[in-house]
Amino acid sequence: MTIRDYAVLFLVLVPVSAGAAAAFAQWMRRYNLGQRIREYGPTLHAGKSGTPTMGGTVIFVLWGLAIGGIAIVHPIPWQGWFMFMAAGGAGAVGMLDDILSLRYRRSLGLRAWQKVMLVTAAAGVMFAVFPEIAPIPFRVPFSALAVVLPGWAAFLVYWAVFLATTNSMNLTDGLDGLAAGVTVVILIGFLLIGRTETIVPVLVPLIPILIGFLWVNFHPARLFLGDVGAFTIGGAVAGAAVVSGTSFLLPILAGLLVIEAGSVIVQVAAFKGFGIRVFKISPVHHHFEHADGINYRFLLPNVEWPEEKIVVRLWIIEGLCVALAAFATIGLSGAGGGT
Repeated sequence: MTIRDYAVLFLVLVPVSAGAAAAFAQWMRRYNLGQRIREYGPTLHAGKSGTPTMGGTVIFVLWGLAIGGIAIVHPIPWQGWFMFMAAGGAGAVGMLDDILSLRYRRSLGLRAWQKVMLVTAAAGVMFAVFPEIAPIPFRVPFSALAVVLPGWAAFLVYWAVFLATTNSMNLTDGLDGLAAGVTVVILIGFLLIGRTETIVPVLVPLIPILIGFLWVNFHPARLFLGDVGAFTIGGAVAGAAVVSGTSFLLPILAGLLVIEAGSVIVQVAAFKGFGIRVFKISPVHHHFEHADGINYRFLLPNVEWPEEKIVVRLWIIEGLCVALAAFATIGLSGAGGGT
């Protein structure tokens, strides 16, 4: 496909995605299917309770239709199908979580250990269906090295990538537009760092779909991603990293996800180990919000920014992470087989 073809895709998919997301939100509201807000202790986001959710369903369906249309005129390599199916497998876990949450009218659907087991099973299925991923060299950041791991070691890395990326994306999805916007930046990063030619026909359509989704997902959101959305885009990012050999680079490329997940680990470890809180609320994006009912001490200075400002600033931070990842690939163009 040519640049002109992809430009047409953008012009079509952005408004279609925005319209489809708005229509889906209206349908969800008609049947009173909305997000239940988790009780943190402090009052946070209480006004968002009841907002339509599971917007990731719209993203995945439109993405599938776009890929199907592209496949008619342009053959899609197996790497592209792997990325799409990785997103679908992870998204299925998120959908089950959302359905249970809506069914029992609570914020919690699946337990944490159940999500881990299901994502592990999905990763195992992907590894079995696509054995071609085993010999893909792993690119080493800040060097020209690319290493090939034994099959069992490669699977452990892929499993860790899927588990970490889907769950950290789920944690990041806590402010209107944050996760969708961050994913757009990450996907652009994959295009910049190269060696993604085989997944471009699948990767590129997801960008305008997410941009269109932001039309209704940005503050004040009329439709949430839901776990089906967070896990779908997390699976897409993980799949792209696997087939492009950038699993070792992903913690830099998707640096904001690492920061978000790391803030939860730090908060839990500090509280359980020393009885103190580092952040007002974790993940870290909540630390920058106003929250009522804070009757405890925390180490970092209190900050209260408007939600839109937090989101845009975190997008900028993710952009810096992409720039650092691009810098880390300097000299990789000469990387060849494993060592």
